[in-house]
Amino acid sequence: MTVHRAREIWFTRRSRTGFEFVALTDAAIAVDHGGKILAVGDAQDIQTKFSGASFLDHKDAILCPGFIDAHLHCPQLDVIGSGGLPLLGWLEEYVFPAEAKFAERSVSRAGAGRLVRELKRHGVTTSAVFSSVHASACDELFSEFDQAGLRLVSGKTSMDLGAPHNLVQPVETDIEDQQALIAKWHGKSDRLFYAITPRFALSCSKKMMAALGRLKENHPSCFVQTHIAETTDEVEGVKAAWPESRDYLAVYEDHGLLGAKTLLAHGIYLSHAELNRIALTGSTIVHCPTSNSFLGSGLFNLQRAIGSGAKVCLASDIGAGTGLSPWQTMLESYKVHALQGINLTADQLLYRSTLAGAESLGLGDVCGSLEVGKYADFVVVNPSRNLLLGERLSVTKNPLERLFACMTYGDDRMIESTYVAGVQVYSQMDHEHFAG
Repeated sequence: MTVHRAREIWFTRRSRTGFEFVALTDAAIAVDHGGKILAVGDAQDIQTKFSGASFLDHKDAILCPGFIDAHLHCPQLDVIGSGGLPLLGWLEEYVFPAEAKFAERSVSRAGAGRLVRELKRHGVTTSAVFSSVHASACDELFSEFDQAGLRLVSGKTSMDLGAPHNLVQPVETDIEDQQALIAKWHGKSDRLFYAITPRFALSCSKKMMAALGRLKENHPSCFVQTHIAETTDEVEGVKAAWPESRDYLAVYEDHGLLGAKTLLAHGIYLSHAELNRIALTGSTIVHCPTSNSFLGSGLFNLQRAIGSGAKVCLASDIGAGTGLSPWQTMLESYKVHALQGINLTADQLLYRSTLAGAESLGLGDVCGSLEVGKYADFVVVNPSRNLLLGERLSVTKNPLERLFACMTYGDDRMIESTYVAGVQVYSQMDHEHFAG
């Protein structure tokens, strides 16, 4: 049993009106031997109640839930910052060549290891990740996350058209590979989960989409992750390629790929009818602001989406996304909405990066907030490691203003350590020592 004390604890939790922001000063959490939170509250009260526990004083740091990145691409870590083209041209010029390299197991192993390293450094404890089309690359990705102790939803990408010959795969081979990966990894350690992963409607034939629908029917506990309505050119392309479908969403809907475990990245150009059906099926729209801004894809409207009843969470979407920092992702979402005359608050953005992500992944009872009974997935944030931010917070007392300042100035320097189920998976001190 361990007690973690800090100057402040921030998180969001469910309330009658949706969610509420909790900010505690001179507070602590008690964690049992299984990694679950026993208590959260006043530091002195918890130290007294659990006097026999090990005690860790994080001093002037802030504890907040481990961040959840609900959409990113492992093979695209090295194409971050490849600019100059819109989505479809960007895929051909930069992404497909990078993903083709993941056919080599040594390359995919190294790439997965680097991704895990970076996620821990940025305080991301749960991720939904696209691998490449290669089964071996997906196997390496799961293996790295398993060893690191992080939570993962992932799957090999399915493509049988619309890509270079070395990145397309016959339907039968694709399904066989996925069945083997599901058998090996899905549900392992209650931290690793498989996702059926059609890249998007333009990369899958009717035969492939039908086969993926059958795979989901046979493995209903698996997730589904894909892209939808990211650009106007993509939407028009889908309309031409799938003339029998009433709209873009129907391509997935007609094959049984929507539901409470479905993650639909982007969704900028969804119609009202599509948004309503997403809400009815319990599917989630994953908002990827840095990616949309970088490629010039468009401005996602959170109010419009949640007004339909749809679930929405945040993601980095590297490598069109410009970095893995959840602080950067939250800030960019704020900017995207400010351009539309919508002022998002700091607690709304924290919720979309933590609890909303957990709920979208069916993990709302497991992680996403620092509440009794959930696993102790949390980040130790030390703002003073960013000199200017530390100075700003020294004169800013309101917790929501302090949170917004962290979102504005924040980066990986602030992450002092990262915990999953009460186990430290990253320490900046150890990292600095190793780097030195």
